[in-house]
Amino acid sequence: MGEGKKRFGISISTKIADELSELAKRLGVNRSSLIEEALKEFLHDHIHYLTPHMCKGIMVLTGKYEKEALMPIIEDFKDIIHSYMHMHVDEVCIEIILVSGHSSKIATLHSTLERSLKGCKVRYLPIKYEIIK
Repeated sequence: MGEGKKRFGISISTKIADELSELAKRLGVNRSSLIEEALKEFLHDHIHYLTPHMCKGIMVLTGKYEKEALMPIIEDFKDIIHSYMHMHVDEVCIEIILVSGHSSKIATLHSTLERSLKGCKVRYLPIKYEIIK
């Protein structure tokens, strides 16, 4: 038996709706397919909030933030941070942090970074995960 579809309504800004329509047109797909694919990616990147598991991944931080504010966080999470690299493009900081550990700890790191580094965008990219049964 195939996977069914469920219809529900959402509200988004006119600007995002217009960009979504334009992108769908250029890619030759309908908006529903484009939104479904985007949501699949988002859920994949955030599975650590749903199901306990061991995982490895990369945190990518971008924006204008004080590196001094980052260092105590790196120290607090050194048990799951295996390496990090700091660089600049123009005046924008870019941090790449390799993490490995329990999903709850990675989720806590993610939210701590977002809460503590104002002006910073944090994205978690999972490399591998194993669901704990």
